[in-house]
Formats: sequence, structure tokens, C-alpha cells
Amino acid sequence: MNNRDKERLRKIPSIDKILSKKEIKHYLQKLPRKFVRECCNKLLNEVREEIHRKSRRGFSLANFIKDLDATLTKESFSIRKVINATGIILNTNLGRAPLPENLIDIIKPILTGYSNLEYDIEKGGRGKRYDHLTGLLKELTGAEDALVVNNNAGAVLLCLGTFAKGKEVIVSRGQLVEIGGSFRLHEILKTSGAKLVEVGTTNRTYIDDFRKAITADTRMLLLSHRSNFRMVGFTNDPSIEDVVLLGKAKGLITMMDLGSGLLISMEKAGFENEPTVKEIVKKRMDIVSFSGDKLLGGPQAGIILGNKELVAMMKSSPLSRALRIDKFTISALEAILRIYLYSDNPVKELPGLSMAFLTEDVIKRRALELKRGIKSAAKQKLNVEIEKGFSAMGGGSMPGELIPTYLVTLKHKRLKETKLLRLLRENIPPIIARIEKDRVVMDPRTIHPSEIKDIKKAIQSICEKN
Repeated sequence: MNNRDKERLRKIPSIDKILSKKEIKHYLQKLPRKFVRECCNKLLNEVREEIHRKSRRGFSLANFIKDLDATLTKESFSIRKVINATGIILNTNLGRAPLPENLIDIIKPILTGYSNLEYDIEKGGRGKRYDHLTGLLKELTGAEDALVVNNNAGAVLLCLGTFAKGKEVIVSRGQLVEIGGSFRLHEILKTSGAKLVEVGTTNRTYIDDFRKAITADTRMLLLSHRSNFRMVGFTNDPSIEDVVLLGKAKGLITMMDLGSGLLISMEKAGFENEPTVKEIVKKRMDIVSFSGDKLLGGPQAGIILGNKELVAMMKSSPLSRALRIDKFTISALEAILRIYLYSDNPVKELPGLSMAFLTEDVIKRRALELKRGIKSAAKQKLNVEIEKGFSAMGGGSMPGELIPTYLVTLKHKRLKETKLLRLLRENIPPIIARIEKDRVVMDPRTIHPSEIKDIKKAIQSICEKN
């Protein structure tokens, strides 16, 4: 090491001097001092190593603050905000349904203080946590009673474990679905202690198949909505009405695993094949279950609707306590249900539905704005175009249903599309896009207008460095 490098090393300030700088003060107000100190130490060591390797001329406070800001943002929390540019509205990997922006303000007093979670204010004694949601769900769906657990898989497990443990449950082979994370319906049945009886074939099942399979050990007839795939061609399923009639005639419980719970019609958005929860409840299934964080647009939850006596039995099951929801889920879900019940325009207030209902003109304007922002930041290093394409609901909802959209396509003059995709992903906040026809593609449907400035900034940084 020459004398010049030694002098550069001597000029690196101590960690205590760094922490005393006014530029660091606001970090120390928001984050633990020990954490900020560790990040500063790590960055100072990197500066020293780069001086040794002669890849850095010396210490610069401005550059150090810039690196520290990126490091603290990246390492302060493992889970953090990302920009969803995929066009998949209910993107399971990215947290499914985004919640309304004002929801935090509504539920903040409940989360940061005490609440009447299990306290009956009128009676001055112990209450039931489910009472905060039961009335709203009954009014919205027409169900006799309701129960909410931690997710829909838990809801199905509770129903089967309460009523069919050691007994037979008849299911069509064409409805033995697999949901996200390789979680399969027949595995939930096995875990609950119920005995699976498969009837029909993969593509065609009739009500007679159900009828012929009933034995003295049969306890339930189970229908499962194909929420993440579609069967077309030479197919047949028994109607819900026929299954309900057969169940009542034989004294069996009928259940519908609806998967994704839709509370309002999506026909105006171009979706015609997705039944609403209220439509299913009207068909008089004994039990209906669905997710809270898919088409409903709320927090993760498994919602159970049904016969009052059956719901009461599930509430008293020991498994119900293991699957119960906390004050966050209850307060967030109550706020979402109240939007459906009292808002003049629920679609406008619920981000997931709002994205699905965006008109072609709005999407095109957003695509043009995104293109302009990227082109101005790219300094002619990117070919940026707009073309027609498709968005998807995702999250195991509305399989095969695609929403027309306008895509912004990016082709860097030197970088491969896989590297550009990775660099976008490494941005703060990470930008999650997709590759289509050897180009990086962004769908403005799932990009909030306020996020365009972040994308522009990321593109500018990538193009300057490459």
C-alpha cells in the first residue's frame, strides 16, 4: 500500500463521528441506534476494502449517506413494499389483495391501544370476537350464521374435522384441486381425518355418481370451485341444486369450497362466469367457505357461512381456537365489509377491484405516461414501446379470464432482458416485472400512478451504470 492510500484510510471518519453527523440524525430517530451503527460499520469496512483494491479514491460523506440510505432501506425489514408491474392483480407472491390506503388510519387506534376484542361493552362482561363480523357477513350474504378463521384452507380443515372425522366425504375427481404452495384438497381431507371418496372421472361427473357412492359411513358431499384452472370441452359437473337436494334427501351435509369470495358482480369488468357468494348461499348449501384476501379484497382470512347449528358446532370445536383470527384481521376485515355494505361505490374504494374495472382509455393514458417517464430517464439506451396485451386477476381467481390492457415493453441496447429484470428487482423499492417475447414488460394496470416516479428513477440509475 502506498502513502497516498494510507492517507486516504486515515481520512475515513470514526464510527462515532459518522453517527454525530446531522445527515445521520433522522435515521437514528426512526431506527435503533445499534442497527444504524452496524450498517455504518459495514459500509466503512467496504470503503476500506475498496481503497485497498484501488477501486475507490477515498471517503465521501455524500456517497456514504447515499449508500447508507439504500442499505438501511434494504436491511431494516425483510418484508417491504414492492412495485407490482406484472399485471397480475391478486399476485399471491406479492401479498394478494392490496388494502385501501385509509385502512391503517381506521384500525390504528385498535392496534396501538386496547379494544373490545372480546368484551361486551353493553353488558360489561366477556364478549365474543366473532360478533364484530357475524352481523355484517349475514347482512351481505344472506347466510344464517358466519365464522372467520385464519385462511380458507383452515376453514375447510375445520369443517371437515368437525363433521366428517372418520367418515366419508364424496368429491368429484374433477374438483380435487391443488392450490398455491402445492397444497392439495385431498391432503386437507386426509389431515382432517375424513375419508375421501372420489367419484366420476376427471372431466365428467354426474349426480348419479354421488348417489351411487353414498354408504352408511358417508357424512358429507363436497363441491370445490375450480378457482385456479378451467376445464373445457367434453365436461360435466352436477349442479349445486342437485347436490343440495341429494344431501337433504339422504341427511348429509353439503359443502361448497368457493375458494375466492366475490361479493359483487364482475360482469361490467368483462367477467361473466364467477358466481357471487350471495348467489351460492341462495342455493342453500349447508356450508360455504372462501378466502378474505382474494376477490373480496381484504386481509388473509377463511370465511365460513352456513346453517346456524353447524356454525355453532364449529365455533365450539377445539380446532377453532387453533385457527382463530386476531385483532388485526378482525378490524381490517370489518372495515372492508363495511365498505361493501355502506359505500356508494365499493369498486372505487377497494384497490384490487378498482384495478380490474379500469377502462381501456385509463389504462392507455397510464401506459403513455409510463412510456414517457421511462424514455426520458433512459437517455436512448432503451427501446420503449406500447402494445396491447392482457392482465389477469391471479390469486387462484377467475382462471382463463384475461383483461385487455396496454403493456409497456423495454429492450435495453446492451443488457439482456434477464439482467434488466434482475436490476429492476434489486431497486429500492423492488420493481417486479415480467419477460415476454425477449423483452421486459410492465403492465400499468397494477402500477399506482404515484409509483411511476420510482420506476423512472430506477431506469435512470440502471441506464447510467450500464
